[in-house]
Amino acid sequence: MFAHPRTLAVLLTIALASSGTVLGIHAILSGSAGGGSEYGLDTNGNGKFDWLVLNADVSLPSAGTWMIYATLSSSTPPTGGPCNSWMQPRPLMGAADATLAPAPTSWPIAWAYESYFFESGGQTVRVAFNGTEIYRAGVDGPYAVELTMSLGSPIIYGGIASSEPGAMPIREPDDIVRWTYTTQAYAYEDFDAPVRPAYFTGGHTDLGVDVDADTLFDYLELRAEVHANLAGTYSLNGVLYASTGTADMPVVSLGYAYRDVTLAAGDTSVALRFRGDTIRSAAVDGPYAFSLTLYGPSPTPYLENGTIPPSRSDPSVLMPIYYVPETLCGTTAAYSASDFDVQSELVVYTGVFDEVPQDWDLDGLYETLTIRAQVDVLVSAAFDLGGVLRSPDGSTIVTSLNVTGYLIQGIGWADFTFPGYEIRKSGIDGPYVATLSLTPGARGLDPTTTYTTAAYLASQFDADGYACMNCTVPLP
Repeated sequence: MFAHPRTLAVLLTIALASSGTVLGIHAILSGSAGGGSEYGLDTNGNGKFDWLVLNADVSLPSAGTWMIYATLSSSTPPTGGPCNSWMQPRPLMGAADATLAPAPTSWPIAWAYESYFFESGGQTVRVAFNGTEIYRAGVDGPYAVELTMSLGSPIIYGGIASSEPGAMPIREPDDIVRWTYTTQAYAYEDFDAPVRPAYFTGGHTDLGVDVDADTLFDYLELRAEVHANLAGTYSLNGVLYASTGTADMPVVSLGYAYRDVTLAAGDTSVALRFRGDTIRSAAVDGPYAFSLTLYGPSPTPYLENGTIPPSRSDPSVLMPIYYVPETLCGTTAAYSASDFDVQSELVVYTGVFDEVPQDWDLDGLYETLTIRAQVDVLVSAAFDLGGVLRSPDGSTIVTSLNVTGYLIQGIGWADFTFPGYEIRKSGIDGPYVATLSLTPGARGLDPTTTYTTAAYLASQFDADGYACMNCTVPLP
């Protein structure tokens, strides 16, 4: 924890030399490289650092307003925060060894930016990194600090340096000063933990799932362990990618997945599924890398009266609370691309149906007839919903529809809404035979089913076509 011997010594010295309170200013420590110093700052008195403050000793060639950019990095990949370990530079094209560049040895975990006027000569430049970002990264120090100062406008690259009319030279800052530093060996738990409504606890599993029992996986399921401090509905995003090991295409996207998940307070898990046919078509074997991101909860919670006043002048005003998304990075087991099916079955009908004739203007005539088919969506995706309504003997088409909708993973409803004025115009009484199909927008199998409606009369539907200008409106 933060009770380093040197920290305690400095705190004791400050306390003995002053009759006031030590306002959470922890030890000033010298790093192992670079001229400067550091200290952890506890602003709320809870014994944890809210800030890691760096004092950089630099010599500035000119007076002026200097832009200050600083990055705090770790030699260990972060367990939380953005997944950036695969964003490694490509090797030069045409190099003899056409392989990927070596894996990175440094991962940024926190950033700082300042702009301040300095005189020329020796100066001490102070920057501070947010302690919650360090805690969120989940890796211990020592940390590397890279600080870049530029005089005037930020670095701008662009234009063409030539004598052609209209050509503009590359614009760079007047002066650039760089400073590097290595901090002491902090533990990430020395810093203040962020307020997290829900977060990944680190555990995860993956599983190939064969829906149609043909020995090939229709999708790859990722399951991650989560702890929810606040119950609610969260949005879960996922990206699956792979490295080919070649210079011209070092990273291949294998799929994207999304769904809403409802979490109760406590320990639980969330799951996402990625299409197997996209993995097969990429022709890249695993292990595959992934990132999962959890947003929420929704609706956005608000500060309540009697808790933290959002405004000193008007504490009765409620303010929304926005949380930083939680991210989990990892790799799967070593699958082969050939383990996955050429076409994935993304949705199946459960066999449960419902029908709802709707009289929007309450004139006693139906504007629409909606047939609802319950479906088990195996992977969230966009689908083309197609439907044909036929006469009782199936020989004559009464009306049809073709709309696009997005179905979320899990058990839900696909709504096929037929316009009533076309049913009225046909003059054909029911019961009607409906043929319903769901076609994935990004290609895939097209499950089709049939359903027979109740025995409606064509005269029960409204002949006014303008009353059906929005027949695809979702059911209440």
